[in-house]
Amino acid sequence: MLKPLRLRLTLLYLAVAMLLAGLVGVSAYSMLYYYFQNNNDSALKFKMAETYTLIDVKLPSDLKNAQQKWTNLHTYRIPTVATDNHDSKDSSSKKDNDDSKDINSTPTIQETYEGELSSIFVLPLDESGVLMYNPNPYQLPMAPDQSAVQAALAKGSDLRNSTLNDGTPVRLLTYNVPKDSGYGLVQMGKPIGDQMRVMRQLISGLLLVGVISILLLGVGSWWMAGRSLRATQYAWDMQQAFVANASHELKAPLTLMRASAEVAQRNNQPNLQRSSLMKNIIEEVDHMAQLVEDLLLLSRLDSHQLKIEKQPLDLAARISELARHFEPLANARQVTFLNQVNSGKVQADITRLRQVMIILLDNALRHTPEGGTITIQSKVDGRNQRITISDNGEGIAPEHLPHLFERFYQVDSTRTKDQKGNGLGLSIAKSLVELQDGQISITSQPGQGTSINIILPRA
Repeated sequence: MLKPLRLRLTLLYLAVAMLLAGLVGVSAYSMLYYYFQNNNDSALKFKMAETYTLIDVKLPSDLKNAQQKWTNLHTYRIPTVATDNHDSKDSSSKKDNDDSKDINSTPTIQETYEGELSSIFVLPLDESGVLMYNPNPYQLPMAPDQSAVQAALAKGSDLRNSTLNDGTPVRLLTYNVPKDSGYGLVQMGKPIGDQMRVMRQLISGLLLVGVISILLLGVGSWWMAGRSLRATQYAWDMQQAFVANASHELKAPLTLMRASAEVAQRNNQPNLQRSSLMKNIIEEVDHMAQLVEDLLLLSRLDSHQLKIEKQPLDLAARISELARHFEPLANARQVTFLNQVNSGKVQADITRLRQVMIILLDNALRHTPEGGTITIQSKVDGRNQRITISDNGEGIAPEHLPHLFERFYQVDSTRTKDQKGNGLGLSIAKSLVELQDGQISITSQPGQGTSINIILPRA
């Protein structure tokens, strides 16, 4: 019974774990992507600042800041050995003086890391965006990007992604330099094909790890859900065992009580009051016996111990047989019963289908007033057969319809004043219909009647 709940818990755990794993993966990809992009942009701006210095043009503030930032991050120091020809006394004196200085005062040579800059190519352009000459020691990998040129002329600078002649992605920086420099624009590009390949490899790795993680998380989630529901499952099993055992234990004394009441009713001298009391006892015993039977059936349904033997059934023959038993009851209540089922075959269990029909017909008869009509019909509905039981009784208010198949649910006391019910009939009918791969639904209008539709597979 708790397996569907365990499955839902497993899916919930798995969804949360996948969400967290997805956030980690997206975060890792985004961090690496923005690291590469910021590093490329910094390298391009540093190279652009060097070019501005070479052509003797004042650095814009953004390039000056980029140059300073690059220098701080990519400059390292090489310690040098200081030579001293003084005598030992002077050396001793110098040593004493050095003790008062910071250890970082050791002579060093500053070197800037050029690895990120070596792949950058430069395109000097005139004011119309035409290449002036090739300052690079190799053939240019691309022609000037005119869209970037137009953007730089309009805004002063432009930074975007583009592609080389061979399709390799490139990060492109374009600056509109002052006219007195002899240039119109300077465009620089840094190929990022290797970085994009690393990003694709990262995605492939994340997907592989994700698939493996999903499998592991699925197994772990199923185990966690089972562990969480272990106590609930035990309580449920104990409840079902109690209901089954109590039902069996109650059947015997109820049978003896009814038999004793019948014997006492037959053997006593005629007494209307005593006879009425005995009749009430028998009716109450019958009601309790029916409740016990319903509880036992529900227990078997919940524990999946109810066996169903589906077979092709002639619906017209089965309904006619049922009508022969039901018509006397309808006539006694002055209710007209119309059997309009002439044909149709369904794939169902003969015993359980009959039980469902009895429950529904009994409900219809109980709530149809004198002079009313109960009709049973059947028609083909695609690959299924639809059975409809309708009456023109008191009907049901709309707010009660969603709850009619709930266990022990009763609309109100006035609907069952003539005959007592326990609120289990429709719940049992729904379970039995679904057990036979069917569906059941109710439509009703207050004061106009109720219709119950059963859809079962055609044979």
